[in-house]
Amino acid sequence: MLCNEEGDGLWGLLLQEESLHVGEGRADGEEKKSPYIPSYMDLSNGPEPCVVCGDAATGYHYRCMTCEGCKGFFRRTIQKKLSYYCKWNEECIIDKTTRNQCQQCRYKKCLNVGMAPDLVLNESQRKAKRALIQENREKRGREEMLRQTGLIANNQLTDHEEALIRAILVAHKQTSHMYRRESSSGEESEPDSKKQKLEDEKPLSEIMTPSIVKVVEFAKRIPGFTGLHHDDQILLLKTCCMEIMCLRVAQKFDPDSQKLILSNGLRVGKSDMDHGVLSELIEPIFDFAVSMSRLQLTETEMALLAAVLLIAGDRPGLKEAKLVETLQDSLLTAFQHFINESRPKTPVHWAKILMKITDLRTISARHAERIMCIKLDRPNEIPQIFLEMFDDNALV
Repeated sequence: MLCNEEGDGLWGLLLQEESLHVGEGRADGEEKKSPYIPSYMDLSNGPEPCVVCGDAATGYHYRCMTCEGCKGFFRRTIQKKLSYYCKWNEECIIDKTTRNQCQQCRYKKCLNVGMAPDLVLNESQRKAKRALIQENREKRGREEMLRQTGLIANNQLTDHEEALIRAILVAHKQTSHMYRRESSSGEESEPDSKKQKLEDEKPLSEIMTPSIVKVVEFAKRIPGFTGLHHDDQILLLKTCCMEIMCLRVAQKFDPDSQKLILSNGLRVGKSDMDHGVLSELIEPIFDFAVSMSRLQLTETEMALLAAVLLIAGDRPGLKEAKLVETLQDSLLTAFQHFINESRPKTPVHWAKILMKITDLRTISARHAERIMCIKLDRPNEIPQIFLEMFDDNALV
């Protein structure tokens, strides 16, 4: 086994290779401004008077600043189509003590100060408004419940978070394999598929090792990862590598043909998996790939999910777990804000993505069990770097 001086094996050697450092953006500070307070809510100089009767106004009603009494009087007059008669030649003085003495003059003053009859709702409009208010109330209730369970964020993306997401997306694109299910060339996406079977003549190491190297390169391009403790970098890579590889294979699943496209371009269906090491490893990914295809994740969401799998502060054995958790929190917050902005009508999409983390960890644990069994029966068929992945973290 290849080892470096620190005893990290092939993983340590991969991390020691020159890596591309991605700059992290900084959000510019925003000038703190005093909140706007409507004049009728600013009671420092006393309440604003009603333009009809002079009583304390409660806000703008039908286009004028009025009290609750004049608002209700004007609304009832319009809705019920009431008519009034003044006994004193329509010259009554209207104030808060006399407003109930002459309805005709009070209504006349309402019109004179600018209250708008066309803004008073009729019965059907009132019903529609009440229904809308109830709908909005229920929506706010659902959103509040999601906030309490941590499934929705209160803020939007910051400049720093946008820079972080761009860096992760670039890292994902630079380290993903070329074969995609949407490829226009059949020869490129399925090289000589009639002759090439799942149990190819190529050893397993030639199929799996390049994928592992790509995951390591992806990790080194994630802002903040290379700043973690060296041993923690090794541990995070070992525990997440199979999960990210499964995610990338699932990303290339073709729902029409029900086939996975491996890193070497080979298209694999369930009928192709009769026996062999690769079959035992690929089969558990199929159901996961089907469920992932239903979510229809964008490439940015795939990249962010891969980064979340990598930066996991709950991995046992971390030497500086708090530092990993801090990086994880910033990543999750950016991911959550991105989902809020890109999918505002589907708040549960964030929860569905997080559930896939559990699915991938389950698959990785199953693979660990299979690798340990295969290691005993057919040790020469497992790449050394693959064995190291599960050596100390078989069932994490």
